[in-house]
Amino acid sequence: MSHHELLPIPSIETATDPVHCAADLRQRWRALMGPLGFEERLLWFGLVGPDRCFTKKLCHVPIRRRPQGRVVWNLMSSLRTLLDDLAPGTTVALLLTGPGRGPVSSADRVWSKALTDMAERFAVPLEPIFRAHDESVDELSQKL
Repeated sequence: MSHHELLPIPSIETATDPVHCAADLRQRWRALMGPLGFEERLLWFGLVGPDRCFTKKLCHVPIRRRPQGRVVWNLMSSLRTLLDDLAPGTTVALLLTGPGRGPVSSADRVWSKALTDMAERFAVPLEPIFRAHDESVDELSQKL
């Protein structure tokens, strides 16, 4: 268990505090997820507005252990369409959740790369990507 996991879970009221760095984003995800422990694999996504605060709506889609091209394509295509109607400077925050323990896995890194590559293809601006499992919330990519 990392030092971060020994800290108390941030209050849900902090979930919309500004995000200025990856550590801030990690804390926002931690507040939103609450106690760790997941039964299924999900990809969560939320928007960070030009004010650097999470919007108050999160969505998720079920995922498999390895990325499926069509799922990633459809998500990024939809996000691009959504972003076109929002204020400039809005970005997308992604969190992979699922059961498990231990360090970041190769499957987590494959997901991160697939998401990053497709986001670039659709010009979807991403925040750092995180992964949460039964023990921790960990950064997978460094974008900020």
